[in-house]
Amino acid sequence: MSRKGEFLSRVYFITIVFVLVAVALVVQAVRISVIEGDHWKSRGKELYYQLIDFEAERGKILADDGSPLAISLPFFDIHMDAAAPGLKSDIFNQQVDSLALCLSKFVYENSSKEEVRRMLVRERQRGNHYVLIRKSVDYSLLQSIKKFPIFRLGQNKGGLIIDRVDHRERPYKLLAGRTIGIQRENAQSVGLESKYHQLLRGQSGQRLMKKVGPNVYLPMDEVNEIEARKGKDIMTTLNMEIQEVAEKSLQEAIETHHAEKGCAIVMEVRTGAIKAIANLGYDNNGLLAENFNYAVGNSTEPGSTLKLASVAAMMEEQRVDLHTPIDLNGGVYYFYNRKMPDSELHGVGMSDLEYAFIKSSNVGISRLAFNSFGTPEGQKKFASYYKKFGLTEPTQIDLEGEPLPVVKHPVKDKDKWYGTTVPWMSVGYELQLTPLQVLTFYNGIANNGRVMKPYLVSSVLDNDVEIRKTAPVVLRDSILSSNTLLQLNTLLRAVVEKGTASSIRSEQYSISGKTGTAVTNYHLAGAEKKEFQASFCGFFPSEDPQYSCIVVIYNPEVGFYGGQAAAPVFRKIADRCMRPKLLASQVLNAVPKPVLASEGLPVGNYGYQRDFEQVFKHIELPYFRQDQESWVRTIADKDGVHTLPQTVVKGLIPDLTGMGLRDALFLLDQVKIRVKIHGSGKVKWQSIPPGAWTSDQREVIELILE
Repeated sequence: MSRKGEFLSRVYFITIVFVLVAVALVVQAVRISVIEGDHWKSRGKELYYQLIDFEAERGKILADDGSPLAISLPFFDIHMDAAAPGLKSDIFNQQVDSLALCLSKFVYENSSKEEVRRMLVRERQRGNHYVLIRKSVDYSLLQSIKKFPIFRLGQNKGGLIIDRVDHRERPYKLLAGRTIGIQRENAQSVGLESKYHQLLRGQSGQRLMKKVGPNVYLPMDEVNEIEARKGKDIMTTLNMEIQEVAEKSLQEAIETHHAEKGCAIVMEVRTGAIKAIANLGYDNNGLLAENFNYAVGNSTEPGSTLKLASVAAMMEEQRVDLHTPIDLNGGVYYFYNRKMPDSELHGVGMSDLEYAFIKSSNVGISRLAFNSFGTPEGQKKFASYYKKFGLTEPTQIDLEGEPLPVVKHPVKDKDKWYGTTVPWMSVGYELQLTPLQVLTFYNGIANNGRVMKPYLVSSVLDNDVEIRKTAPVVLRDSILSSNTLLQLNTLLRAVVEKGTASSIRSEQYSISGKTGTAVTNYHLAGAEKKEFQASFCGFFPSEDPQYSCIVVIYNPEVGFYGGQAAAPVFRKIADRCMRPKLLASQVLNAVPKPVLASEGLPVGNYGYQRDFEQVFKHIELPYFRQDQESWVRTIADKDGVHTLPQTVVKGLIPDLTGMGLRDALFLLDQVKIRVKIHGSGKVKWQSIPPGAWTSDQREVIELILE
C-alpha cells in the first residue's frame, strides 16, 4: 500500500471511531434526559431535600382527679441561617446592631453587644446556615425572640430557625416516680411510660428539609408535609394525697428503723384499682429515692403474712376452726430434727388456733398444718389450695417486671420438696412472692373471696374525650367458703384488737390484718447476725372493707418486728384513706354514743344451737345456721349472726371456753368427770385441755369463770 493510502485509511478509522463515540454519547444523553429523566431528577433533588421525621407531642399521664403526673412541656432550640437566600446584605447591615443588642440583653447575658455583633458578622461571612443562638428556650422567651430585628422577617428573609423539643416533666417531682417511669431511647425504659409507650407517643409527622451541610438540614418555609398526631392521655388510678402519705411515712420508717429499703401499696378492695404505690431505697449518693419497684418486682419469702393462706387451706379442708387446740411447746418444735422456733421462748403450752395466729406462733400454725397435710396425699391437697387461692400466678398488673411466684408442688418439684416443706410453707417460707401478690390474696379475703386484678390505668383519653375505659377484672370469683371467710375475718381483726398489731388499733375505725417478721438469711450457715423483713398486710374498715394495703420494710436494724416497723406505716396510710369518712362522722358523734341492745347479745359465745336459735328468733335478729351440729359458736357481721360448728367427741374433754356454766356441766356429765368451779359467768379457762382422754373417774377438772 502506498503511503497515501495508508494515511487515508488511518484517517477513516479515526473518523469512524469519533462518529461512533458521538452516536453513543447522543444515545446516552437521550436515555438519561428522556427515558430516565424523572428518576435522575428525583435522585438529584434528594441530595438537597429530604423528608425528615419529627416526634408528635407525647400524651399526658394523669392522676385519678385529672391532675398531671407526667406532661410534655414545649421548649425550642433557636438557630439562625446567616446565609439565608432572602436575607439581603443591606437589611443585615442596617439591623445587625439592633439584633446584637437584643441578643446580648435577653439571650447572651454574659456577652456584650459588640461581641455578639462580631459573631453574627463572622458567621455570615462564613456562609453558616445553622448558627446556634440558644437551646431549650421556653415559650415566653421564644415570643420575644421572634420580635427581634431581622428575626421578625421569618425564616427565609430573617434566617430564624425554630426547632421544637418537648421536655418530659413531672409536676409532683419524685412522687410515684418509679411507677410513672421514664421512656428512653438508649437505656431501659420503666413504669407506665414504658408500658403505654405506643399510646403515649402518638404518630410522628414529616417535614421537608433542605440539606445545607454534612448532616445539617433546614426546614423549608416552616411547612409540615405530614402533620404529627398528638399521643393519647392515660388516666391512672393513683391518688396523690394517699401517695404522698405513703411515701412520707415509708421514708420515716426506713430512717427510724435503719432499714435498707421499703415499699407500700394501697388497693381499692372492690375493683383492684391501685391508689398508691411507694418504693424507696438508697441510691449511690446515700439518698432515699425510687430506684426500683420493690412492690411489683421484688420476690421474697414473705413470712408470717402467708400464715393466712395455710390457715385458710386447713379451714377449707375442715381440719381446724378457731378453737382447735394445739400445744405451742413453749415456743420451739422439731420436724425431722429441723428446728421450728417462735420469735421467742414464751413458755406457752396448750392453746388454740386463734391464739397461735394472733400471736403469730410458728410452732402452732406449722404443727396444725403438718397434722392436716403431712401425708403424701395431704401435701398435694395443700399445694392445690395455694393454686386455688391464686398464689401460683402473677397478678397481671399493667406494669412490666413482675416475676412469677415461686410456690413448690410435691409432684412437679419433687426434687425440692421435703418432709419439712409443709410446716415451713405454712408460715411463709420455702416460697417466694412479691408484696403485690401477697396483697392481691388479702384483697380477695376482704372482697368476700373474689380476687381482683390489680390495675393502674382507668381510662384512655384523646383530646380530653374518653375513648377507652378499664373495667375491673375478676381473676377468681370465689376462693373460699363463707364459713372460712367468717373465721379468717375474725382472726385478722383479732390480730389488731389483741394480737401482734395491737399498737395500731384505732378507736375511730376497725383494722384487720397480719404482721410478718421473716428472717431472710436463715439458710446461711454461720451468718454473723440475722437479717429481717418486717411487713404488715390487711384491710379497713373491717366491717365493710374499702381499701387493702401492704407495707414491707427490708432489713430493719432497729425494731425489726412487723408490728414495730411496718404496722405504724399502715396505720398512717389508713388514717389518710379514712379521713373523709371520719370528718363526715364528727357531727354525728358530737353526742355520746348510745348503748345498743345488740352489745348485750350472746354473740361470740359457745353453746347449744337450739338455744341460740330461739333467742335470736325472739329478738328478730338475722340468724344463719351453717350446718346441723348441735354445739356451735356464734360470729356476727353486718348481715347478722352466723354459727361455727363445734364437734364434741364422746369420751374426750370438750372445749368449754366461752360456754355458760349450765352447758359446760351438761357436756362434762357425759364425760363423767368431777368439776371444781371458780367464779361466775362464762368459762374462761379449763385445767384439762380440750381433746384429752380421761379414764380416771377420780380426776377433777377445774373451771375458771368470768
